[in-house]
Amino acid sequence: MKRNFDLDHAKLAADPRFAEIAQKLHSLSPINSNGSFNRYCREACRLWASKFPDRFGGTEEFVKLLDRVEQANEGVIRTGWGGVVITLHEHPRVEKFLVVHKGKYLALEMHEQKDERLEIREGAGLILWRPPNERSLTVEVLRPGAEFHFQPGMEHCIIGAEDLLVFERSIDPKGMDQDLIFIYEPNAIASPLPSHAG
Repeated sequence: MKRNFDLDHAKLAADPRFAEIAQKLHSLSPINSNGSFNRYCREACRLWASKFPDRFGGTEEFVKLLDRVEQANEGVIRTGWGGVVITLHEHPRVEKFLVVHKGKYLALEMHEQKDERLEIREGAGLILWRPPNERSLTVEVLRPGAEFHFQPGMEHCIIGAEDLLVFERSIDPKGMDQDLIFIYEPNAIASPLPSHAG
């Protein structure tokens, strides 16, 4: 089923540091195919890198958790965008870190039953998400301290414009990510930008 998402860049444009990025990304709206989704996310990373050549957010804990991902320790899931480090799994409660490489992004996705809360710990990026009772995806900056709450059925996507560390707490009744619905997914050709970690 083809889904069509207009993008609302008002929150992004409200900060003068991101107004130019917001304006350029707005021309890529709507997202209505896997191609348009990947084009949008890659361009967001490219624009960010040209605007902020020096790192916007620190990544000390990111480096430690990335090392765990790369060594594939127990409680770790490797992904195309980085990896997941699980710190608590007591059904239905799950706590984990999303370790997102610079230049990578997660799928535009939603959950049938999972209720999740995200806290940005390190790094920077963008998030696309649809607030309740809204039709468009809101685009916002991710920076340390930002928090989001996604109830079941809320579409969302995380873009690592820089190395990005996100802590997630969730209630996942069906089992960890068993109710995950991918709307649009990253293409394998979306290569990471050079990382400043380490």
